[in-house]
Amino acid sequence: MTRFKALLLGLGQMGCGYDLDQPFRQDQPFSGKVTWTHARALACHPEVEFVAAVDPSPRARQSFSFVYDCPSFSDLQECFEVLGLCKVDLVVVAVPPALQPSLVEQLLEQCRPRILLLEKPVAINVDAADRLRQVCLRQPRMMVAVNYIRRYLPVVLDFKFQLHAGYLGKLLHGRLVYGKGLLSNGSHFVNLAEAWLGPLHSGVILEQGPSFAGFDQEASLALAAASHNDAVLYVQNIGNVGLRAGELDLWFSQGRLLWTNDGRSVQRWRLGEPSAGDTHRPLMAEPELFPSGMEHYQHYVLDNLVCHLQQPSIVPIHCNINEGFVTLELLESVLNACR
Repeated sequence: MTRFKALLLGLGQMGCGYDLDQPFRQDQPFSGKVTWTHARALACHPEVEFVAAVDPSPRARQSFSFVYDCPSFSDLQECFEVLGLCKVDLVVVAVPPALQPSLVEQLLEQCRPRILLLEKPVAINVDAADRLRQVCLRQPRMMVAVNYIRRYLPVVLDFKFQLHAGYLGKLLHGRLVYGKGLLSNGSHFVNLAEAWLGPLHSGVILEQGPSFAGFDQEASLALAAASHNDAVLYVQNIGNVGLRAGELDLWFSQGRLLWTNDGRSVQRWRLGEPSAGDTHRPLMAEPELFPSGMEHYQHYVLDNLVCHLQQPSIVPIHCNINEGFVTLELLESVLNACR
């Protein structure tokens, strides 16, 4: 069996930290309780050969090497000099957004991967993201994916199909609650709303909050869903009091859909029957629960990329760089209005 060679750039929390202390078995997906990081997903996927990782921190490399039977290097130059990885299939870039564009440019000077997976947001602003996109376009055979993790979950894909087919009717209104930066955390749920509802465009800024992480901000706003008669999606920030959250609640003409704040499930309410003599129908008393699969979210991202490598004309990438760019462009227009 041919295995796809993969390189990981960045050994921070998303790279390997979140689940470093959790047991697992090599080449066996779901062998541990969680798959929260790129390193764990790469190590557990049977069709991936995890060839190396790169990070400037000696401590991070030491922790990584203690758990994974895989070499690590301080920088790209050392990595390619030692291993000569000119034919790597997949490169995962898990570094802060300010560093991502320049690192990708360095990478593409030394190798030509078939797929590049970027963290979100892809850059700290649209100008930097556009430069990154132009760099990637110089490699027309390379696909670029963005790690908006919810977009890859089977339950999200199923509901995307149902909503686009009109099974729940038209959106009446929605409410998105987040904290810890509009780009850093809120963008996850705006991107999810875009997947389910189609294009969003910015409306009124409701409240400006404090800045976050040097490039981000807490802000409440109203967005409009173009495919649903500009129905309003209220984006409510609670990060100004130090809370992190992520919930998306959508009311449709034929029911209700809720991505719960704990991330464990999607809940759907169908319409019930009206009471005798009543002209209005209620929602069913209890929702149907659909497990999200979030405990193994990074596996689902990687598996989509592997399936695309195997059948590129049949299996699409569930969140590509253009879709990530649309989310960034929408939210930057809001942040610019706040500044």
